[in-house]
Amino acid sequence: MPRRVTMRPRFEIPLKRADGECFQRLEQLLAAEDAPYSGQVLREHAYIQLPREERSLLSPYLNLRIIEEEKGSHLQGRFTPHPHVWTGFMAIYGILGLIALAGLMYGLAQMTVQEAPWGLWAVPFCLSLIAFVYGAAIIGQGLTNDEMYRMRAYIECLVRQKEFDRERNYSPEQETSETPQEAGS
Repeated sequence: MPRRVTMRPRFEIPLKRADGECFQRLEQLLAAEDAPYSGQVLREHAYIQLPREERSLLSPYLNLRIIEEEKGSHLQGRFTPHPHVWTGFMAIYGILGLIALAGLMYGLAQMTVQEAPWGLWAVPFCLSLIAFVYGAAIIGQGLTNDEMYRMRAYIECLVRQKEFDRERNYSPEQETSETPQEAGS
């Protein structure tokens, strides 16, 4: 089955319970000197990204949230570009949309006064530029697909390790031989 193209891909990982252990463990791993990712953990929200020296303009930014529902809780992850890049894309879309709207209004005004409505050309021109920018975003996402895969594998390994440790009565102070850092390498 082909993968659906989306601007900000997301995934969900079911959790046995939402007690915050997942984010506590993630915070410990991110604080380590040899951590494969950098990021920040808040109460029910966290994000991870590549270390500064490995980051590029296209590098993914993974937002994580724990969502509690009646049928169970899950960890939701959403890949986005860095917030500055995302804001830039939205600004481009907004500006092109406003130019298209202004061209449409100007062209309609030209038609009202019996002039040639050359202002209407702004609409297809801006729509084609919007399509180009969208295509560039999708291509950029494809170029960083391996980074997104590694980040997701890191988080899935973290969740599996947490649940495995809970079943073995693991305490966070103990060290295990298999850590999620191996998935990020």
